[in-house]
Amino acid sequence: MVSVGTAATVTSSRSMYSSTTSHASSSITPTTISSKSSSKSKLCSVTGLYANIKNDYYILPKVLGKGHYGIVRECMHRTTRQVLAVKSIEKCNIGRLDHLQREIYLLANIDHEHIMKMVDCYEDAECVHIVTEKYTGGELFDTILDNVSSNGCLSESKTINIIQSLLEAVAYLHDKGIVHRDIKPENLLFETDQEDVIKLIDFGLSRRHEKGDDPMSNPVGTAYYMSPELLKGKYDKSCDLWAVGVVTYILLCGYPPWNGSSDEIIQKTIRKGKLTFSGNWLYKSDQAIDFVKCLLRRDPKKRFTAKEALAHPWIRKHTAE
Repeated sequence: MVSVGTAATVTSSRSMYSSTTSHASSSITPTTISSKSSSKSKLCSVTGLYANIKNDYYILPKVLGKGHYGIVRECMHRTTRQVLAVKSIEKCNIGRLDHLQREIYLLANIDHEHIMKMVDCYEDAECVHIVTEKYTGGELFDTILDNVSSNGCLSESKTINIIQSLLEAVAYLHDKGIVHRDIKPENLLFETDQEDVIKLIDFGLSRRHEKGDDPMSNPVGTAYYMSPELLKGKYDKSCDLWAVGVVTYILLCGYPPWNGSSDEIIQKTIRKGKLTFSGNWLYKSDQAIDFVKCLLRRDPKKRFTAKEALAHPWIRKHTAE
């Protein structure tokens, strides 16, 4: 068993308006999770250590989700009886195993209350199994679908609860030199169905990017949430704040700021950069609109950072109430 300590990923194969997710073609090769060798370790190029998950966990039949590269099921620890989630990724379906290795390496070094925690990681000849905490509140995606109306979507108060938690997670990641690159409602889970505590998941497109590094160039992510500079192939961590702005916009009004019938059309509308607040935005506060504008500034140098966004009056006023 490889116990690597915190935060993991459950990938949703759905997208909000039939957009697609692109996958990075560059990589950072991290130190392998374990240097322990065995006769079977040669088959385990991701972690470097063969480990049978069934020695420690019962894999339960309930399926929690399916993605492009694996399936997420419930599992229960044989000793503690704790019920968790396990994402089993078939290595034969992964084009670049070093990308998966990078993802696990990043997750092993993340510990934040609003980011899903990884408990264990196992690798056998066929699969990598990522064991995580199990959350029962469902995706933010589904909450949006259930609440869209002629007056918008979620209340400003509920939206602030969600976005504040997301910004705290993003600020933590950016302080550690990590860019998520795929922030969207499908990658935000509620901890329970009784509260608005969210967990950021899916670090499959994440990578390290420190201040002073050359700009990133691979246009990865999901079409609706891609920033203009990301589409141009020259961007930094501020792309995450653009995505948070898009999520906020959708939560408040129920539809994306830039739409289209294909990724190409969506990206074309984003490049034009026309941001409008019409229709049910008449029911939203001026502070809410200003907050969204600060995150959707086309110039990334003028766009709010996560910490600046947390200090915006719209967030602070709600926090003080």
